[in-house]
Amino acid sequence: MKNHTNFKKVMHTLSFVFTLSTIILFVANNFINSGILLTLAVTSMTFAYHFDIRLIIGHIIILFKEKINTDSRYFKVSETEKNIYKKLNIKSWKSRVPTYNPDEFDIKKNSIEQLIINCCNSEIVHTVNIFASYIPILFSIRFGSLPVFIITSVSASIYDLQFVLLQRYNRPRLIKYAHKKEKNL
Repeated sequence: MKNHTNFKKVMHTLSFVFTLSTIILFVANNFINSGILLTLAVTSMTFAYHFDIRLIIGHIIILFKEKINTDSRYFKVSETEKNIYKKLNIKSWKSRVPTYNPDEFDIKKNSIEQLIINCCNSEIVHTVNIFASYIPILFSIRFGSLPVFIITSVSASIYDLQFVLLQRYNRPRLIKYAHKKEKNL
């Protein structure tokens, strides 16, 4: 994506707007007790959760960024995976995926080793986000509408999956470049 500049701002703004609207709608529903207000409050709460939890997870995991073992088996990408990424044609759409912090993936501002760490960190954040996407299904215990919570949870997890795939697609190329660079020294 050529214009990455506002994605971080958009995430924070939407998080704030949905959180604030959730509070306002639940308070209003306490006074008016309207089915439509409750529906809007729960919808807003679900959106707030999906934005808020992603920001919270990102801020927590980044605290451990420098402790990531990039050589861990978890981060190894198999040939089978590479073939899947080829079939998904990631190369053709990867530049259109928004980046929360473009500076972390700027090859001019980071060493190759730091880019690899940043890729691993991003993969961890989005993998945890995928699992966190399913927590709102528990909201259906209180509010009903299980299918709606399943749809939003699956949609949110698929959204995060694209980032995991992208990191797993890019990392082997960075590692290959790092090894090539080492040989030339």
